[in-house]
Amino acid sequence: MSGNQPLLEQLQQMLHWKKSKKYYADKLGVTELEIDELLTDIRKREEEAIVGNYISDLEDTVVKFTEDLIKGTGEIVANVTEEIKSLDELIEKCKIDTDKWEITKYVQNYWGNGDSPHWQVKAWLGKKSAEQVFQDSFVDFLASYEPVSQDIMSPKFVSGKDNAMLVINKQDSHLNKYDIDGNNNIVDRLSNIMYKVELIANQAQLSNNLEQITYILGSDEFNSEFTGMTTKGTPQTNTHTYHTSFEYICGHEVLMITMLLQYAENVNVVYVAGNHDEFVGWHMVNWLQTYFRNTDRLTFDCSPKYRKYISYGESAMMFNHGDAIKPAKLAALFPIEYREGWSFHKNFYIFTGDKHHEVSHDFNGIKFYQIPAFSNAKSLWDDKNGHTMSKAEVTGFLIEQGSGMTNIFKQYL
Repeated sequence: MSGNQPLLEQLQQMLHWKKSKKYYADKLGVTELEIDELLTDIRKREEEAIVGNYISDLEDTVVKFTEDLIKGTGEIVANVTEEIKSLDELIEKCKIDTDKWEITKYVQNYWGNGDSPHWQVKAWLGKKSAEQVFQDSFVDFLASYEPVSQDIMSPKFVSGKDNAMLVINKQDSHLNKYDIDGNNNIVDRLSNIMYKVELIANQAQLSNNLEQITYILGSDEFNSEFTGMTTKGTPQTNTHTYHTSFEYICGHEVLMITMLLQYAENVNVVYVAGNHDEFVGWHMVNWLQTYFRNTDRLTFDCSPKYRKYISYGESAMMFNHGDAIKPAKLAALFPIEYREGWSFHKNFYIFTGDKHHEVSHDFNGIKFYQIPAFSNAKSLWDDKNGHTMSKAEVTGFLIEQGSGMTNIFKQYL
């Protein structure tokens, strides 16, 4: 009887009259038993339609989400019409907030048949830590960040002036060192050094066209490693945290290099390791190299080697911090380590620091210069040992193409 579709449809249309079975049987020309069978068939079809609609409503829908506030975990269950084949699909289908959660595991189950496939997926979630949230946001920032390099005017050369290179050997700045006399304003320290260096650049530019400025960085600029101790482990007293001092000093060096580019056709930044902050100084110089990667007329030597060699015209120069090797031995090493370029030069110079006071020697034609510190800060150790008399200076050396060193500039800090 259930196969009699016309009778089934007629009865379904008559049901809203709300009459007796006998009435429907008389109208349709069938027995009351047949009406019972038709009504059973109608009810069955309605139940199937309700279940079908319910399943359809749940397709691609999250049906369960639980969160454990104490453990910081979550579980999510969703019904989907297609198999999930990647984490990106899982995140999209289950509407997972990736700013808050990371997926630790997921499984999916299949039921149905080829004509009507169904999947249910369950995912376990872990709440992201504050560090992870920051890291993800920083990665997103880097993906879209486009650095803008500022235009830096190059100097105009004047005819009649000899070409030269200015050496700014920045030794022993100790910018983050605590001063027992209370002079601990790091902004004042940075601005004072920059002012004095610019005075020297102006002085050098009066007499010569500066083809190049060699700018030595590292060499105890910070005062300590991020540990608060020297590279070998001697505790230091600093004015600021490592993070704050790194921001201050890197910002200062950005301004310094930008300023120097306005005085010379080319600027060469050379890293020379110190004994207080060998690794932090290396990190800073590499950070600066990345910052200025799109800047013309600027080169970097970030090598961790302890002795650096520079050639300009007929002059060869060695740079070393001066903490480990005595001057006479440096002079002995110079012609051996620099043997490939030695015979092409007539003038030879060694520049160091570390001892915080000035010394000069002439080792059989090799001129040695140990320069004073770029810092006036005094520690209790300095006071105890009487290292309080030498004045801090910014020292600049002017090297001409043929004549070699023709001037030494000094500005007291």
